[in-house]
Amino acid sequence: KQWYQRRVAITAGVYVVVTKIDMCPPNVLEETMKLLMKILKSPGGRKIPLLVSNQDDVVVSATNFTSERICPIFQISNVTGQNMDLLKSFLNLLSVRNNYKEGDIAEFQIDDTYSVPGVGTVISGTCMRGLIKTNDSLLMGPDSLGIFKHIVVKSIHRKRLPVKEVKAGQSSSFALKKIKRGEIRKGMVLVSPNSNPQGIWEFESEIRVLHHPTTISVKYQAMVHTGSIRQTASIITMSVQHMRTGDKAICRFRFIKNPEYIKEGARMVFREGRTKAVGNIIKVFPDAPAPYRGNKRDKMKPKYNARRRIKSLNDKSDSESNVINVPSTTSTTPSVESTGT
Repeated sequence: KQWYQRRVAITAGVYVVVTKIDMCPPNVLEETMKLLMKILKSPGGRKIPLLVSNQDDVVVSATNFTSERICPIFQISNVTGQNMDLLKSFLNLLSVRNNYKEGDIAEFQIDDTYSVPGVGTVISGTCMRGLIKTNDSLLMGPDSLGIFKHIVVKSIHRKRLPVKEVKAGQSSSFALKKIKRGEIRKGMVLVSPNSNPQGIWEFESEIRVLHHPTTISVKYQAMVHTGSIRQTASIITMSVQHMRTGDKAICRFRFIKNPEYIKEGARMVFREGRTKAVGNIIKVFPDAPAPYRGNKRDKMKPKYNARRRIKSLNDKSDSESNVINVPSTTSTTPSVESTGT
């Protein structure tokens, strides 16, 4: 139910696959279908459930799936193979959600990193835009300072086979030259040097709270998910004073640890424990300064000064306790002169 609410909140199409119908008792399957129909028809979703049983239902559900109102339901069995052909036909008939252009600037989103013996550093991910070929020179970043580093693609593998190029919408793996695995983290991107990329510390998003036990206000921190980026962000400003379950507002976020490569229009999920919120990034602030964290010397300075002051006070008290009061040589009593006999 929670995953269904998230899909509805980000206005994405939904289809349901009910598995293991070969071993499920008929009465349990019937109760499950009733509960599923109730959730789909609830006021939050208002979907039109369609139980797919033949090829005509597949064509109807695939052509009307972009309207985001119809919700196909498939009852399949991986053991007997029942209705598996209907599910495969439905997936083949679905239209592409994103419209890729061949002339776009290259952009590759990093999902994971590996260190392969004899090969070196290998990254895997999805090509979001453009075309990437072997021996292309790209920019990788941003790092903790928001800097993009030049790298060269040594080789490309797709579905465990070597290829010469990868197009937008395809997932693949790249072997990189002269770079260590520790310098790469999940959420970085490979972009063309002509795109002039920038690391973003702050961005503005219109979010909707799906669930929160209490209230959300300024300085609230939670995990932001957008693409392959996973990082904690803090709310700097809000268009309202407080947000509760079901509320909608425009919030300005700031990443806590590293700048990220994000763009306007990207979808995001904001969560922490049972708290869940979804939204779209509507504005980025590339000129926002990086937070000042200081250095180790600045952090050790107050402790050093305090220790030195305590030591000087102790030395002073010790010197005062060792002082001996010596009587004065001048006496106040009158002197008596002795006369010789």
